[in-house]
Amino acid sequence: MEHIERSFAVTLHINHPSIDPEVISRELSLQPRSSHRVGQAKVTPRGTPLKGVHECAGWSFAFDTSGITDLSEFLAIVVERLEPHASFLMNLVREEGRIELFCGIFADGNWDECFPRQILRRLADLSVDLRLDVYPNKTRKKAKR
Repeated sequence: MEHIERSFAVTLHINHPSIDPEVISRELSLQPRSSHRVGQAKVTPRGTPLKGVHECAGWSFAFDTSGITDLSEFLAIVVERLEPHASFLMNLVREEGRIELFCGIFADGNWDECFPRQILRRLADLSVDLRLDVYPNKTRKKAKR
C-alpha cells in the first residue's frame, strides 16, 4: 500500500492510581511528553488551568515515527523496546493501572494493514492495550493552520 500517503503518531500512555510518574520514567528509561501526579491541578496542554485535580497519575511518551510507512513493523520495534520492562508493566496493571499504545493514523484514503498475531500476543503479554484512531489527512492539514 505504498501508493497511499500516510503518517503515524504513536504514544505510550500509562495511568495508575498512585505511582509517581518519575518512577515510570526511570523504570522505562524514557522521558515523558507529559505527566502528572495524583492530586495535581488539571491544565490544558498549553498550561491553562482547568477545574479539578487529577484522580490518578498519568504519563505519556511520544515515539519518533518520522519516516515510518508500516505501522505493524514499527509496533514490533516498540514491543522489543518494552519487553525488558515486562514485569514492571504487568505490575502496574495488577495495581489497577492501565497501559495503552495509542496509534494515530493520518491517511489520504483507504488504510489497510494487518497486525500479525505475534505482535498482538506480545503486546498482550506486556498488558498493553492497542488503540487505533484513523484521521483523513485533510483533518491534519486543518489542524496545522
